[in-house]
Amino acid sequence: MKNLLKILLNNNNHALAPFILRLVLGIIFIGHGWGKLFGEGNPDGFAGWLASMGLEPSYLLAVAAGLSETLGGALLIVGLLTRAAAGSLVIVMLVAISFVHLDAGMFGKGGYEFQLLLMAGVMSLLIQGPGKYSLDEVINKKL
Repeated sequence: MKNLLKILLNNNNHALAPFILRLVLGIIFIGHGWGKLFGEGNPDGFAGWLASMGLEPSYLLAVAAGLSETLGGALLIVGLLTRAAAGSLVIVMLVAISFVHLDAGMFGKGGYEFQLLLMAGVMSLLIQGPGKYSLDEVINKKL
């Protein structure tokens, strides 16, 4: 029993945790960003939707959000410039929550719980860094 408690209470900073977080977040962000850039309606469709909410310059914002999510997600996956990528994604999620989802509340249709979870994940990477299994770590060791 004592050994089980030690295992459960151990503060084990495992190197796989940030890698898994980067991989899952990166895939999700690439999927959402790719849709904004190359999906149905391309940036024009997303820009039109942003303009309908009064967000201008809508086309520039649509491309910026799509690029931030697509490139930021790819950078998270490989662990390159992780803190910069995470920082840009925090901003995208703050804008999404503030201007799109906030009025719907946290839960339910249009709620911001998913965006809040994504933001918490990238904030964790922003604070903690990419972890051992990353290109940032390889570059850091070479410096």
